[in-house]
This record gives sequence, structure tokens and C-alpha cells, in this order.
Amino acid sequence: MRKRLGIKKLILLMGLLPTLGISLTLGSFLVFNQLQDAKTAVVERANHSSQQLAILSAQFLKPLNKEALQKLVTAALEERGLRNVVIFDSEKQQIVQAGPASSGLKDLNSSPASLDPQIIFNEDGLKIITPINSAAQPVGWLCTSFSWHHYEVNKYQTFLAGIIFFVIALLLSVALVSYITQILRSDFDALKSILKQLINGNKSFQAHLSGDDEFSEIADLLNQLSTAQQQELQELQRNIEQSNSDLRETLETLEIQNIELDLARREAVNANRIKSEFLANTSHEIRTPLNGIIGFTKILLKSELEQQQYDAVETIRKSSDGLLTIINDILDFSKMEAGKLVFDEAPVDIREIIEDTLQILAPTAFDKKLELALFFDPSIPDMLLSDGLRLKQILSNLLNNAIKFTASGYIRIDAICKGNDGQNISLNLQISDTGIGLSKDQQQQLFQGFTQADASITRQYGGTGLGLVIVKGLVEQMGGEIGVISEAGKGATFWVTLRLPVVKNAIRMRNFASLTGKTVAMYDKSVLQTAATQQLLQSWGMNVYPCDDIQNLRQNCDYRILSVAIDESLPTLPIPKNSEHPTIVLSPQPQKYDNRINAIFLQKPVSQIKLFDAFNLQHSQHITAPQLKFPDMRVLAVDDNPANLLMLKSFLDDLSVQSQTAQNGIEALQRCREKVFDLILMDIQMPQLDGIQASKEIRHSSLNKHTPIIALSAYLAPENPKQLREAGINDFLSKPIDDRQLLRLFERTASNPPAVSKTPPRPVDIQECLRLAKGKNGLAEEMLRMLLESLPDQAQSLAEAKNNDNRQQIAAISHDLKGACCYTGAPALKATNLTLAKMLESSEVDLSAAVDAVLTEIAALLSWKDNHDLSVIFAA
Repeated sequence: MRKRLGIKKLILLMGLLPTLGISLTLGSFLVFNQLQDAKTAVVERANHSSQQLAILSAQFLKPLNKEALQKLVTAALEERGLRNVVIFDSEKQQIVQAGPASSGLKDLNSSPASLDPQIIFNEDGLKIITPINSAAQPVGWLCTSFSWHHYEVNKYQTFLAGIIFFVIALLLSVALVSYITQILRSDFDALKSILKQLINGNKSFQAHLSGDDEFSEIADLLNQLSTAQQQELQELQRNIEQSNSDLRETLETLEIQNIELDLARREAVNANRIKSEFLANTSHEIRTPLNGIIGFTKILLKSELEQQQYDAVETIRKSSDGLLTIINDILDFSKMEAGKLVFDEAPVDIREIIEDTLQILAPTAFDKKLELALFFDPSIPDMLLSDGLRLKQILSNLLNNAIKFTASGYIRIDAICKGNDGQNISLNLQISDTGIGLSKDQQQQLFQGFTQADASITRQYGGTGLGLVIVKGLVEQMGGEIGVISEAGKGATFWVTLRLPVVKNAIRMRNFASLTGKTVAMYDKSVLQTAATQQLLQSWGMNVYPCDDIQNLRQNCDYRILSVAIDESLPTLPIPKNSEHPTIVLSPQPQKYDNRINAIFLQKPVSQIKLFDAFNLQHSQHITAPQLKFPDMRVLAVDDNPANLLMLKSFLDDLSVQSQTAQNGIEALQRCREKVFDLILMDIQMPQLDGIQASKEIRHSSLNKHTPIIALSAYLAPENPKQLREAGINDFLSKPIDDRQLLRLFERTASNPPAVSKTPPRPVDIQECLRLAKGKNGLAEEMLRMLLESLPDQAQSLAEAKNNDNRQQIAAISHDLKGACCYTGAPALKATNLTLAKMLESSEVDLSAAVDAVLTEIAALLSWKDNHDLSVIFAA
């Protein structure tokens, strides 16, 4: 922005600059002319004097009268400004001289064009050489020298006069400008005073400036502005008063309406609370008998029934499952509306969660002859922090939708790592199907409650329309995003993106790298299944040779996999009886094949843990899924509902489990004080002593302080997962439970039974290592070695966390140690770490002693390592 000068400065510049410029120019011009005239006058006078003296001197040169000439030149020095006079003869010889010595005729032009005098200027003055003529002939030369003294005096006098004139003009200009500025300043100050009064709101003044000029006109205009402003203010005041009156009436009306709305809101909140409680209680009451209905229908389906009876029982089971799904959706939606959904945060294995969900839903998909394929990004970390139960709920709803709306083809699940900064991972889950698809208009209605794509969907496929609403609510409350990509008739892809923290120092329970370089011959007619299995095996470093024709199966590979399609029978291929490694058969229904076949049968979709373990089983250890029994398992089942208890005991008997029952918490506590169990199935809602309080008592005073407790409830999910953990409950299963859930539960528990001993535990229990590794020496050695190698860093981190009183870091390290000890025979470290984990549940307990105990056991383990050679101990 251009900088502007003030009025005072502008007046000074406009008043002084022209005057000073004119005065300086005119004075310089006059001084210059006067000096030039003075110099010309001096030269003319000197020339005239020289000519007169030359005429007089001519009389005394012919004849020569030197004495007279001397007198003449001496008398000539009386002339003003004349310094010396010299007369020369025609031969340029000096005759007489008066005054100071002179340079003579050296400056004389030797061949002058005429006999005129020559004037020579120099610094001191001027020299005039005048010829002395007689009869038009030069008879001599007169040389006179004049000084500039009088000219210089005249020049300085002229300069002085000019300066005096300039100063006088400057003073007059300054005086005149100052006078004008003073007048203008007084007018401006008056105008500023008037404007300030206008700004301050002074309404009782009239601006007046004397005179009849522009400033007085401005003052009159300001008076008119003040008058108009007062009128506007008065009008505005009237409008404000009217508006205030209207606003008071409106506020009174709004206050009445707010009171009515508040009463209505309270009634609505209370009604919603009553509705939520009613739905929750109704759901619990309905799900409890449903648990018995579904359970006993499954028991009946396993018995010998006529076809008509079998069809009737199967119809009951399907109807019960449909009713259960509707109840679950409504209850979840009700919880979400009430804001009562509670999220847990614990380390979870994303692949294990997806595989568990797939195995639960696989029978439904296989009934429709749909393929299920999982593609899992190997860059996804082993363990992430999240709510595993809610993740399963999200996947179950999306997969159920995909199965429901897909008549033929496949369902593909992709788990992709979109970004990993070392602290958090962006996990993208995609469920793609080849179903009916969705149009753009239908996609806009997907995530609205109690709505489906169109009315025909409800008629043809059924459902409440709440599944995707629940999924969207869960995803958003977990800080993620959900969307769909689809076209009508071309299937759909639902995607979920979550940002989850990475669990550091997670220990892998299987050394998948041990299969690096091994070769696998694989038969599978499905291109999709082949790609999924190949991706898994290649992530382990194995070389895979797939084929879709059994006759082209490669024979010289380390392992063989036969993947049987849904509607395909087992290929007639001779399976070697004495092969070093087993042949693995993947099938939707492995139980329909003869168990005497020399192969390991795994149910599709197979989990990576089961497939890896199958690769590592020796020939003599080959087993089949239907042969899984747990005769050594001791289980306590607790439920106040006799039907549920009877059904649960029937499931346990089918698995050859040693089971005892209790109908309430008090009876369960008494059983736990009398006997040690491998697993406790605990109902939550019971009279006298509920499951949570009973679990606390079991952990506090019984023989089962470290026995896994699994909560069973008719609720879909615990209201407060932290409350369960604080009570010592290890896991949660929602009723109705089935034999498949129990089978997976016992498979996990059987590999990690509680260690109860009255003697102090040893640093390393070799027999326990072998038992946990199912008798495989190499695997037992590798798991123990991984634990021992991780202990120095764990000990240092734990000591630093103790010194910094960082309970969060201590909890993370304790969790890592707990996972490592579950698969290795380190009973002493396991026991002390369990004590530390228990103490971490209370924020007021001092952890120093417990941390020191863990550090002591770590030191004992490291000392044991220095004194033992693992390769010798586990030598086959």
C-alpha cells in the first residue's frame, strides 16, 4: 500500500519547493551574468589602458628616450590592477621595466596575423602585449600585467548578495507557509473534534466553523449527518424494543415447549430404557429355551431316525436357527441404539479370527455348494490389539449376507495390509461374492435399519434388515470405515477398513519357516481354492506344484495335498502307506471317508495351524477329525437351567470328556474346592451366586485358581468385557453353543492344561515341553529356544518398566511372557507371571515384588540355558 504524506507536509512541500526553486534559479542566473559583465569590464579597461600607454610610449622610442620611458612606466603603475609594465624594442629586447619581473615576450605569437594587442589569461590575472606603432610599423612592444584582485572582490560581493537574497526569500516562504498551516490545523482540529463527538454518540452538539469556505461547508454536512444518525438511532431503538417484545413472547412459548419436550424426552428415554431392558430380558429368556431346543435337535439328528422324523427335526433346527438370528439382530440393534455396546481391547490373531468364522459358516456355504477362499496378506503382523468378539461379529454378518444372497459360485475373503508405520496398521477386509449384486439405488438403502434392497428380498431371502446396520455401527464405533462395490447381477464386494495397534514382541507359536524349501504336490479342481492354498504355502517358503487333474499329480514331492470339491468324491489314487510325510486330504465333509485310509483328513476351509501341524505329524500319528476324543479332560459344567445342563453334558459325553455338573454358583464353588478341573464352563446369570462372583471366588479360594473358565450366556456379548477379565474369566461363548464350538475349545485347552503342583516348579520341565509339542522333539526344542532367546530383552524391558513405574509396559511384557509360556515347559516362570498378571488387574497394588519374582525366574531360566545343550536334550 502506497504511503501517503500528511496535509501539513504536503503544504510545506507545495509552499516551499516552488519558491526555493525559483529563487535559487533566478539568483544563480543574475550572479552568473553580473560576474561575466564584471570580468568583461576588467578586460576592456586593461586593454584600453594598455593601448593608451602604448601610444604615449611611441613618442619616446623614435628617438629613444629611455629616461622618459622609465618615468612613463613608473607612473603607469598607478593604474588600478596594473602590476608591472615592460617596454621592448622592435628586436624584442627589454628597454625599461616597472613592477615585478615578467616573462617578457615569450607568450607573443611570433607571426601575428595583425598588429592588434594579444590578451593572455592566466591564474593570477591577464597579460596584454600591445605593439607600439609608428607610421603603421611596430617600433616596440608594451607588455602589461593586470591582477584579478578587484574582480575577485566584486565576485564575492555578488555571491554574498545572492545568498542574502535567497535567505530572505526562504524566510518569507517559511513564514507564509507556517501561517497557512496554522490556519488549516485549527480547522482540521475542529473537524476532528466534531467527528470524535459523533463517534462517542454525543447527540446534543452542533458543529460551527467561522467563515464561508469549504471547511464550514463540511461542518454543515456533519451537522446534517448527525441529525440523520439520530433519526436512524431512534428508529432502530423502536425496532429493537418491538423485537425484544416479540422475542420475550417467543421465549415464553419456547420455554413452555422445552418443558413439554423435556418431559416427552424423559418419557422417551425411560420408554427406550424399558424397551432395551425388555428386549435384553426377553432375548435372554427366549435364547435360554432356544439353547435347549437347538441343542437337543442336534442330538436327535445324530440318533437313528426315520426319514420323516429326521426331516421334522431338521425343520425344527432350521426354524430355531432363524429365530435365533432374528433375536440376535434385534438385541444388537437395541444395544447400539442405547449406546451400551462396550468394546474390549486385547491381542488377537486376525487370521485365526477369520478362519474360526469361516469354519463356523462353512457348512451353510457348502450346503449351497459355494466355495470359500481366504487370501491373507503375509505382511499383516501376527498379533493386533482389537475386540476379537466384535471382529467375529462383523465378519459373521458380512459372510452370512454373502452366503444368503449367492446362489452359486464362490465367496472370497481378502485381508490386506494398507499401511504399517510400526505402531499401527491399516487393515482392509474384503468379502466378495458372485451373488445377485446391488444397483446404485439399492446401495443407498443398505445401511438403514429394518430396510433391505427391496420388498422381494424379504419375501425371497427373509431377514430383518439389521445385519448391515449392526456391522456399520460396530465398524464406526471401532474407528473404521465400511463400504460396498457392486453392480446388479454381478455380485458385491463389502470392504471394512480398521486402524489397529500392533502388538510388539509377539511370539509365534509355530515356526512356519521350518518348511522353507519343502515341496508340495497339490490337486484341486478349483482355481480359486488352488490360488488361496498356494498363497498360504508360499508364504511359508514352500514350493507348490498344483494341478487340476489327479493323473498329473507330481510324485516326487515332500508332501501331497488332495483338495476335494463339494460335489466330488475322493479321487482313486493309491496313497503310499510308508511315506515319510503324510498325504493331506482337504474336504468339506471329511467324516464321510474311511478313516482307515492312510491320510490325514482336514475339513475345509482349513486353518493354517491345523495344516502346519498336519505337515509335521509322523505316519504313526495320523488321525482323523471324527476320532478326536478327550478322555483325559476334566470339565465342570455350571448352569441353572436343567435342559441346558443336560444338553451340555450330552455334548461332553460325545467327546468322551469326564464331566461334572453344578446348578448354581455355590455348588460350582464347592466342586472347585474339592477337585481340580481342566476347564470350567460357567453360566453368567444364576440365582444365589452368579457366574461372575462365582469365578472370583474360584480364583480366590479353590484348587482351580489357574483353571481356564469359559463364560456361557444367553447374551450375544458381555456388557463389560473388562468385568469378565477382572473376575478371572478367560473367554466367552454365547448360547446356544454346539459341538463344533466345544470341539475347538477343547482342542485349544487340551494343548494347554493347567499345571497344578504342590512342589516348587522347576525352571524347565522337559516332559511338559514334549507334551505341549505333541511328542515332536524338533518343535519342542524350537519353541523352548525361542523363549530362551527372547528372555534377555524381556528382562531388560521389564526392569526399565519397573524403574519407570510404567504399568502399561509391564502389562504388555507380562502378556508376551504368558503367550510364550503356554507352549513351553517353563512352569516356574509361568506361575510367577500369572501372579503378576493377576496383580495388574488392580491399579492400587504395588507390583515391585511380583516383577522381581518374574525377573528372578527369568534369571534362573537363563542360568539353566547356560548349563544345558538343547540339541542334546531333545535328540531323537
